[in-house]
Amino acid sequence: MKNVLLIFCVLMFSSCATIFSGTKSKVVFDSNVNVNEETTLVVDGVKHSNVSFPYTTKVKRGFSQTIAKAEIQGYKPATVVIGKKFNFLSLLSLPSWGLIGFGVDAATGAMMKPEYKNYIFEFDKLEEK
Repeated sequence: MKNVLLIFCVLMFSSCATIFSGTKSKVVFDSNVNVNEETTLVVDGVKHSNVSFPYTTKVKRGFSQTIAKAEIQGYKPATVVIGKKFNFLSLLSLPSWGLIGFGVDAATGAMMKPEYKNYIFEFDKLEEK
């Protein structure tokens, strides 16, 4: 009986976008410069040290934008704003679970996904004095 209840709860509180897409998405960052300098990348407040481009990482899904900032010695810091768009997989839960599944997708953030999969940091060289 406990197994049946567990399976029921898992199915009841999951929905299509949450199951198939998850709550994070992979994105690839690249840059307009090719240097061997130490690069620091901060995404969603998480610091990634000594990265080289192209660099793949996961970002949170959800309704708010994700800010990514990269710093390379000798260049001005570059920022990329990752916009979000609707994940159509969340519509698959409407026929089966109705608004419950749709609500679960909204609560977990799986209802949204990054606007693009690839982002490029545009670095400008610091002026020498």
